[in-house]
Amino acid sequence: MKRILFFATPADISPVLQHFEANAPLKFVEMGTLTTPNRAIYLESALIPNPGIATHETGSLSRGYMVSYQGTKNHMDSSVTRKGERRWNLFNSDNEETVILSLAGFWKTGTLLPGIMDTLHQTPAAQQLMKWFLAALKQEGFTKIDLWWLGREALEMLKAGKRLTKTAEQSPPEFDLKLPASIQQASL
Repeated sequence: MKRILFFATPADISPVLQHFEANAPLKFVEMGTLTTPNRAIYLESALIPNPGIATHETGSLSRGYMVSYQGTKNHMDSSVTRKGERRWNLFNSDNEETVILSLAGFWKTGTLLPGIMDTLHQTPAAQQLMKWFLAALKQEGFTKIDLWWLGREALEMLKAGKRLTKTAEQSPPEFDLKLPASIQQASL
């Protein structure tokens, strides 16, 4: 399954996460390169801090999580910077039974930044997680516009002319998600 792109406010994404994790015990592990091997691990999505609130002005750079079954062992690499500082890396490429989830959401200006679920792997576990997430979006009434799934509040924002940027706050407005004419007509 290909990546799943979405726009979701906090009210949109929280019930999606609840449906998603109702399928099996999952864990959400903070991804990326850190100065310590210790990282946040959430065994329930309700414990994730501020879902639907972006942590960076670029959606893809907002805090991301590696999602897997709770029993899955995550592989972490370490590296040394040019300055001799040790870093610990947790990436999807080294973990075949995982998916990545960036929730993004509202930025400080009120712009809605895109979230994504993706994986590099075709393993049954990774593909099942992708399917469960897509099913949860549909259960919560997300609407597909072009390549993007929009939660109810996100769709209302789009109809009201608010910014839903496909990449980042600093992206020019002409690249924002646009409301298709068919939905504009249905709204009248």
